[in-house]
Amino acid sequence: MKIFAPLAAASLCVASRVMAFSPPMHQHRRAAVLSSAVAKETDTHIVETPASSTATKDAAERLDDIIDARVETEQERTVSSTSQQSEESTMELFVTDMRSVYSDLENGGGSIKVRMANVGASFTYVAPSLSSSSEETNKNKQIFGGWRKQVPTLYDSTTIDWGEVHSDIVETQPHSGAEAPPMLIYLPGLDGLGMSATAQFDDLASTFELWRMTVDKSTAQPSFSQLVSTVVKFVKDSTNNADAETPREVILVGESFGGLLTCAVAMALKNVKSNKFSLKGMTLINPATSFDETNWEQFVPLLTSLRYLESQEDIVDSSGNFNFVNELPTPYSVLGGMALAATIPDGNQFSSILEFILGTAKLSTNEQMLAASADGFRLLAEYLPASVLETRVLQWLPVGTSVVNNVERLTKLDVPTLVIAGNDDNMLPTKEEANRLGKLLPDCVKMEVSGAGHFVLDARVNLTEVLIDSHIDPLDIQKNSPPYDPVRDWKLPPDDVVRAVVEKRVNPTKKRASPVFFSTDATGQRRLGLSLVPTNDRPLLIVGNHQLFGQDLGMIISQLLEDRNIVARGLAHPTVAEGLLRGEQEVRTQRRRYEFGEDVRFEGDLFQMFGAVKVSPRNFFRLLQTNQTSLLFPGGVKEALHGKGDDYKLFWPEKTDFVRIAAKFNATIVPLSAIGAADSADIVADANELLNLPFGIGENLSNFSKSTVSARFDAKDDDETFIPPLAVPKPFPARHYFLFGRSFDTTLLDPNNKDECQRIYRGVKNEVEEGIDALLSARKDDPYALDGVKRSSYQRLFGKDPPTFPLSSLPKSSSSV
Repeated sequence: MKIFAPLAAASLCVASRVMAFSPPMHQHRRAAVLSSAVAKETDTHIVETPASSTATKDAAERLDDIIDARVETEQERTVSSTSQQSEESTMELFVTDMRSVYSDLENGGGSIKVRMANVGASFTYVAPSLSSSSEETNKNKQIFGGWRKQVPTLYDSTTIDWGEVHSDIVETQPHSGAEAPPMLIYLPGLDGLGMSATAQFDDLASTFELWRMTVDKSTAQPSFSQLVSTVVKFVKDSTNNADAETPREVILVGESFGGLLTCAVAMALKNVKSNKFSLKGMTLINPATSFDETNWEQFVPLLTSLRYLESQEDIVDSSGNFNFVNELPTPYSVLGGMALAATIPDGNQFSSILEFILGTAKLSTNEQMLAASADGFRLLAEYLPASVLETRVLQWLPVGTSVVNNVERLTKLDVPTLVIAGNDDNMLPTKEEANRLGKLLPDCVKMEVSGAGHFVLDARVNLTEVLIDSHIDPLDIQKNSPPYDPVRDWKLPPDDVVRAVVEKRVNPTKKRASPVFFSTDATGQRRLGLSLVPTNDRPLLIVGNHQLFGQDLGMIISQLLEDRNIVARGLAHPTVAEGLLRGEQEVRTQRRRYEFGEDVRFEGDLFQMFGAVKVSPRNFFRLLQTNQTSLLFPGGVKEALHGKGDDYKLFWPEKTDFVRIAAKFNATIVPLSAIGAADSADIVADANELLNLPFGIGENLSNFSKSTVSARFDAKDDDETFIPPLAVPKPFPARHYFLFGRSFDTTLLDPNNKDECQRIYRGVKNEVEEGIDALLSARKDDPYALDGVKRSSYQRLFGKDPPTFPLSSLPKSSSSV
């Protein structure tokens, strides 16, 4: 109970990104005081006549005075009760954080707030944050976000002067003289507040004119049609500016229920004839358009009926147990929290929550944990009461899905649409829904977030970045820029992404294969490590043998990057570069910048992330032309998918094209010899044997191979056999060895001199073959080369890779350069 109760309570907040940090007490206090002050002032300082800007400023100044006075009072209380606060547990602080954030979402969190008449809905403008704190990392923006520091001026929609409001908004923009940014309207989920998107608000506000919608929980709940009409009215009123020369661009962003509402609003706006605004696009985040495919309509009434079991009496044990609890959480709060704990967090969030709870449990007493958990459970009843949840689920969602999921309406909704889908959403069948919408909506692109659940807008997703990169093109960057050039425009992913990929994908392979790298100087002398691999101001061309399945590429690229800061760009087979093995893409797909997840199975995506381009004469030419390092395997598919008895054989073409192109740009050619992969698996059947299989299997494989695009520009597709051998991995892979041979300088080589190019070509090939033979011979002196059990035991005992053969076992290069 000490673990499960706080786990469910923490999951109720669904904010794993917050748990990594617990802010100082004064931050909590000021946020809570601010929210309280705003809430108490709203009844007396709603702006009835916005023409009097002085009155609004006076109201804001009075709020500041009230806040400062209360903060001073709070600080005095803090000084007088230091010992009591020191006993407050991390879990209690966390619940305090969440309640404070909820309060800001309701009462503050923006510089302008417009209350819509008679529906209990408001729209709050979030101004760009003027300063950024080192504390405001992506994980902690929910606590320290600049949006929380803003105190709104309050307007009523019936009396608002939008001309003055727009003038105030312009003053908050960092470039007040520039063209107004697109208006982005965020529509929340069933909580009516948008808790899950709070970490995104600051970034969105810095790029767009951000308005966030909230729906009051304490008033009579509006109908779905009233919500649609309210958003449409807000768009029409806020854009009805006679001074605007061009229509105001509007982008709708809806999450969960907000995604369903966004579709309905878009349908309504498409029927509005106006030259004041244009619907630039819409983004649906785990949209509840799939609600009719779930059982929530049956489950929620059972859950909300528990409110009839609630008692107003405090439950205190006669013996004094639980006397630290003034009021136990209601059955609705407890079971509702458990339901959310089971459906909302994804694997990563659940792990973060569990880690937080376990760490907190060690530092807290049972009484503190249970008290904080009870308080956490009460958040559900406090901010989403049972009666409100019942109304919203039973009246909003069924009506909304019946309106939106009309096939005829969807197929006519020609608005650029981006669907962001968490692949592990346990609350809604989002993955399938993204495909359905992608097929029905005329201009729809989906973006799947690997490993993400229902609350997808955590630290893994930067919504602003995603929108800018999308086909919606909100800032017209793509419209006004040349198409992306994978050769010239590609950049290495950020350091944190590189580290994540290396840690999750490369290091496990390196641990099993215990790779050893050697390099060679100009005299042919060998050295352990990559210190002799040349680097200069000229392009570098690394030419090597392709190992079985190309499984060593990650080790080669990461080692060059780690040891020498050499960014080697691969030339990938068209099948890998274009992703044909994944099957046809029925729905257009957008990928996040530098997307990486542990469940990403298609390595071609990682190859391209790290600079691989489709092998072609043009791409190869342009890589060297732009002074980049290229990684080339002339043997191609025939080496990577070799048959029985062809271990470490070279299948290079006779043409010297790569030498001539290297000479044209004075590139340095570095031969690379590699062994180990062929000894790590047993080939049961190679391509020739598979093609002879009965029952049509061989024929299907042959047709598949013929339909695969050839990597060689001068060969027909059916000239290349693209059929992987049937191989069984050995329990422990053989040790991998990599030898960077003596380099070839092409500065003085005439690319038109066929004889000289042929000589260099033979020299490079001989250097690779000689290196393979040298490694095969030298590894006989390495007792750990083929004995994976012994190698693994050494690693566990000493915490590092075992030593290899002595350098003297590796003969000096004898190739003539």
